[in-house]
Amino acid sequence: MRVKIIYMLAVLTFMAAAGGCVFEPRDAELPDTGEEGTWITPNQPKDVFLNIMSGLEAAANSNYERSLDETFTFIPLPEDEAALGSEVFDGWNKEVEMEMLTRLKSIFLGERAIEFGDEDMVFEREDVEVGYAEFEGEYVMTLDPGDGSEAEVYAGKAIFYLTKGTQGWILTKWEDIDVSGSFPTSGYLRGTLRGSN
Repeated sequence: MRVKIIYMLAVLTFMAAAGGCVFEPRDAELPDTGEEGTWITPNQPKDVFLNIMSGLEAAANSNYERSLDETFTFIPLPEDEAALGSEVFDGWNKEVEMEMLTRLKSIFLGERAIEFGDEDMVFEREDVEVGYAEFEGEYVMTLDPGDGSEAEVYAGKAIFYLTKGTQGWILTKWEDIDVSGSFPTSGYLRGTLRGSN
């Protein structure tokens, strides 16, 4: 019996040496490279910003689109409206926003990222009531064309209006209210992309 056990141990040792041990750590799997980002059920107002962030980063638009109310509107800075023409911003609703996003992703094929508030997503002003919220603060959007050229940065200060519906919190309005340093705003980017159609 002892010889049989030694023989089995020898066979197992040989198999482990030849084909790798079953208990060895395996290589980490690559992160999910699917077209969709991870959807977070927007039980809290700030979950909406996380879904917008993943919706901008992903190849598909689903998370971004699901984060916008059907009544969504965008309001530009008066300076951007004056520079690009009021007609560029007329009727800026959810449909126009999604067309702009699709165009943006066709131009910026590299990494795309947006940050809201500070590094901990804390805004200058946060008013949350039952079923309604307003967040006022900075945003920074970094867009890489993916062709080796430098990434473009758009930044500003905005008020974000959210409401809570049956499916959770949702963004109803994005209103640019100020610039951030010398960076062009999201409104300037939006207007430029729509105006170049």
